[in-house]
Amino acid sequence: MARSLVIVESATKAPTINRYLGRDYVVRSSAGHVRDLPTRRAVGDPKERAQQRAKEAAKTRKLSPKRREEYRKQRARSQLVRNMGVDPDNGWAASYEVIPGKEKVVRDLKALASRSEHVYLATDLDREGEAIAWHLTEVLGGSPDRYRRVVFNQITKGAIEEAFANPGRIDEDRVNAQQARRFLDRVVGFELSPLLWSKVARGLSAGRVQSVAVRVVVEREREIRAFTPEEYWEAFADLRRDHPEARTESPVRFQVVKENGKDFRPPNQAAAQDAVARLQERAFSVKDRADRKTTARPGPPFITSTLQQAASTRLGFSVRKTMTIAQRLYEAGYITYMRTDSTNVAPEAVAAVRAHVADQFGKRYLPASPRVFASKSTAQEAHEAIRPTDLNGIPGSAAADGDARRLYDLIWRQFVACQMAQAEYLSTTVTVAAGEFELVRRGRIVQFDGFTRVLAPVSRSDDESPVPDFAIGDALDLADTEAVQHFTRPPPRYGEASLVRELEKRGIGRPSTYVPIISTIQERGYVTLRNRRFHAERIGELVTDRLIENYQDLLDFSFTADMEASL
Repeated sequence: MARSLVIVESATKAPTINRYLGRDYVVRSSAGHVRDLPTRRAVGDPKERAQQRAKEAAKTRKLSPKRREEYRKQRARSQLVRNMGVDPDNGWAASYEVIPGKEKVVRDLKALASRSEHVYLATDLDREGEAIAWHLTEVLGGSPDRYRRVVFNQITKGAIEEAFANPGRIDEDRVNAQQARRFLDRVVGFELSPLLWSKVARGLSAGRVQSVAVRVVVEREREIRAFTPEEYWEAFADLRRDHPEARTESPVRFQVVKENGKDFRPPNQAAAQDAVARLQERAFSVKDRADRKTTARPGPPFITSTLQQAASTRLGFSVRKTMTIAQRLYEAGYITYMRTDSTNVAPEAVAAVRAHVADQFGKRYLPASPRVFASKSTAQEAHEAIRPTDLNGIPGSAAADGDARRLYDLIWRQFVACQMAQAEYLSTTVTVAAGEFELVRRGRIVQFDGFTRVLAPVSRSDDESPVPDFAIGDALDLADTEAVQHFTRPPPRYGEASLVRELEKRGIGRPSTYVPIISTIQERGYVTLRNRRFHAERIGELVTDRLIENYQDLLDFSFTADMEASL
């Protein structure tokens, strides 16, 4: 009996899948896409091109000036369509070609497919993976009945066996959605780039998504440039109870928040020093104390964008580094698929993590019912969030270096925390009266750590510290005062993680495109990353201005977002 051929995208995971499937299957990699629209125009023989130009010249000489102009426009349009590889005027007919360098891959897969009874298309479960599967059927040919589509979001023995026990067909709608994106990107690039060559400089390029991303950075750059800092001051008083026994206590810092019932915000040093001088002459007493219980809930398990943001904030990883490591962890079978915008979690995984929490931390840390997190309306709900495939699995040295272990640990903690009880606090606000001034001190103490036992908060502020047991009416003694100068700050520049968050908020891009977007806008020289913050370059501003002047609709944020939602 002929063995079945299994085609995956990455060669890294092929041996693992082959081991799970056994000897009746041959697993090979397509190394990503095998076909695409033309990447470059064929040059051809110089003599033949010269002869063709001569024929064209002879043909146009006999035409009237009006017909000659029409003919040139038609010829230019035909040439544009050939270069684009897609014809918007003819039902969006596409001229796909085998990607240069992939000829041997295609040849080898054809040979294996010809000797196989069935061909299983096990490419990734996103739209790009669906499109790759479709292109493979077109390239390999043969009866459609021999093709099987299998998808899995984790590379474990159980997931692989279940996928191959229930194969399906290629989702044509998802293929069409991917093609629509590809066609639109190609047309926008070919239409916009020549404008930049004529208006700015040759060699520049534009794109449906990348140009909008550049606009986001450019607009922030201009906000910063137009910002005028304003001086303001804050005043503080260090207070302790006015009691002999309290002389050994450390003073507690209170902030002046009101003067004569109005917000306290001196505009300069003279006004601040005058207020402090008057404050030093006042008597201090506790006017009010409010104690209330507060809680903090854990966040959802990671999706692509939130993993990139958390890895940047907590680990200092770039977006590209995060996704490269996550890809390795996925292919080694340690985490689920890493390009996703859904917070859904399989019921069996929820049951497993709840059992783990109860066993390791006790039932006090387990909510009465599983937590459910809402995904965006545009999320692909068939996907899962990013989570460990086995809560007891620890990446081995062959699959993970130190950084990979750190990223895996972050994913593990986020997933376990998302199904733990909320943290409980006692939040306290003490208000002190001092003549015309009102001072406040806020504090918070942990009464039950809940999910923070596994996933500590990113940072702690002064408000996290407890407030002494001051009571209403207590007289307080002034230990010291301080006036501090500040200046208002412009909105911060985007870093990689915050730019991804902004693009996601605006509906621009998809989980699979955030890394290419950030890479492309830097490679083109439109923005630069300095000290982990994006700066818009002059060429980026020029390109943005020219595109808005001539193609305002395409550069509109809602156009790109609506297109993503529609597809």
